[in-house]
Amino acid sequence: MFNLFLFSLIVFHSKAQWVELDPGVDVPYFSDVYAITPETVLVVGANGTILKTIDGGETWIQKTSGTTQNLQEIQFPTPEIGFVRGSNGIFLKTNNGGETWISINAGFEDDFKYSCVNDNLIFAIIGNSLLKSENGGESWNNVSGENLIHTNKIQFLNDEIGLAGGYPWEGFSRTINGGETWENISLSVSPFYFFNDTTGFYYADGLYKSTDSGSSFSNLGGVGEWGGELRDIFSITENTVWGIIAGDLSGDNSTRGIIKMSISETEPYNEIIAWDNADIDMASIYFANENTGYVVGRNNGQGKIWKNSSGINDPLSTEEQQQLNFRVYPNPASSELNILMNNVIGEFSIIISDMTGKQMYSQTYSKIKKLKIDTSNLNQGTYILTIKNKNQKYSQKIIIH
Repeated sequence: MFNLFLFSLIVFHSKAQWVELDPGVDVPYFSDVYAITPETVLVVGANGTILKTIDGGETWIQKTSGTTQNLQEIQFPTPEIGFVRGSNGIFLKTNNGGETWISINAGFEDDFKYSCVNDNLIFAIIGNSLLKSENGGESWNNVSGENLIHTNKIQFLNDEIGLAGGYPWEGFSRTINGGETWENISLSVSPFYFFNDTTGFYYADGLYKSTDSGSSFSNLGGVGEWGGELRDIFSITENTVWGIIAGDLSGDNSTRGIIKMSISETEPYNEIIAWDNADIDMASIYFANENTGYVVGRNNGQGKIWKNSSGINDPLSTEEQQQLNFRVYPNPASSELNILMNNVIGEFSIIISDMTGKQMYSQTYSKIKKLKIDTSNLNQGTYILTIKNKNQKYSQKIIIH
């Protein structure tokens, strides 16, 4: 007896779960966001702008930064103590949760990147030079930094282990001796993030995970069919990773988006894309917990903030699901797999991959409601069936016996 599986092709709208908030100010863009709690969030951006909310984004209060330089990154090693870096060596500090800010005269004249291990220990990179402060940024010492690559991000997991990387052309490297020497991990890597001192991810045409502080990484899946390059990623657990897509989704500059990557011991790796129009430029993403996250950027030259309060992206309405339902049967299959669609309009692709990500079948169809796929040449085992069109994608396991 054939097993019958009914599932829906889900479209994810950034305007649905990712709700646009009103920042209450007129600035060209926001660069970074940090959520101390789901309700207490700070955002930095152009012209020295620092915003804070204590009600989850309902209202935003602008804080005095003391500068008109563009602010680029914000970190809080404790709920009270935080740091902001800006253009031309600007470095700000708060001791009261972002209510007031003071300028730290660190002696930086150029743009820099930094990483807070705690409220006292901070590492900073200026060009190819590595500096370290052990007193909250008041004074800095040079660290050897041998073989340190040019990078646009660093993250120290403790006083000894740190990682440096950025966009694909800049590579990825690691230190285990406080930055004295660095060893290359990969020549091509997109942004990375570790949510504790042992576990983290990077994305390079697929998601890679480490559970040993970056000593080794394993590929979880993903082939980057939408472009494969991310601007920023963030995780709060080892089961979910969020990312901002650096390029456009469609290849014609009409859509950009957020990607959610799900990892489970019982289900295959899955990438889900939330999309919007090309006018939206998303810069940074941060989740306070599994359900509440924020994204900042700009839209048509105006700084924007978006919030997700569910940790998911909105599925289609019931009516839309009924219109797009499809069936895949039998499952398990032997020599033939059938796909029956109620109403799929336009061009779409069917892809079957093995559990290593190797494509065993790939075909594009247009306006077909029913099709048969010959699976007699596939070995027995578990595969991933992916059905997608321009802005839609769904994957599930199929078994061949």
